[in-house]
Amino acid sequence: MKIIVVGSGKLAGALLASDWSFLPHDIVRWETSIQSMNEKAIVIHTGSGRQMEECTSFCSRTQSAFIQLSTGLEPERKVFDFPYISCPNASILILKALQMINETGKYFEHFKISILESHQLAKKTEAGTALAFARSLNVPANSIISVRNPDIQQNIIGIPEAYLSKHAYHKIQISDGDDELIIEMKVLGHASYVNGVKTIVRSILENNLENKQYSIFELPAFNAAV
Repeated sequence: MKIIVVGSGKLAGALLASDWSFLPHDIVRWETSIQSMNEKAIVIHTGSGRQMEECTSFCSRTQSAFIQLSTGLEPERKVFDFPYISCPNASILILKALQMINETGKYFEHFKISILESHQLAKKTEAGTALAFARSLNVPANSIISVRNPDIQQNIIGIPEAYLSKHAYHKIQISDGDDELIIEMKVLGHASYVNGVKTIVRSILENNLENKQYSIFELPAFNAAV
């Protein structure tokens, strides 16, 4: 079985360069010629969406699993004849925080809440993790504060210069008068994303997934696996 990485960005490069020797499978970059391949695979999508139709058609034909890491690019299809895993973030720590906020967000609905997110200047896709936090806390999406200014990121948020081009920062601030709860999450580099993707791939290989769309939190044994 091949593990196929779709995309040409830094995360795709980090996945391809990582050590996958714990699995007896080849990891390769997606090419159009792969569409004619007949064997089952695991497709990891980190791209802009340009190859989405090719990839999902391949998965449909070969019953391959599809991991969607690119936010804001969910396919139009409503019925899936292959396992489709929607993953707003691949960092296990951040996924745990998403799960926690999703379960407890209802307890904060009467408080003042603000959400700030910061990513590298080159990020063009929507901030999927921040949107997931907003949904869980019933915060309007258009109130999310997005920072792409390297000066603010380095001097105010505290992102080291070496990681300005590869970081993710989220800050949730919940206020009740003079009382304040602040939750900060900082991911520097791609190591945690790569490790998270490996965990997801391992979970797919160890379980017989149904042909349907999964939230990352619905994966069998997700909690035990991470």
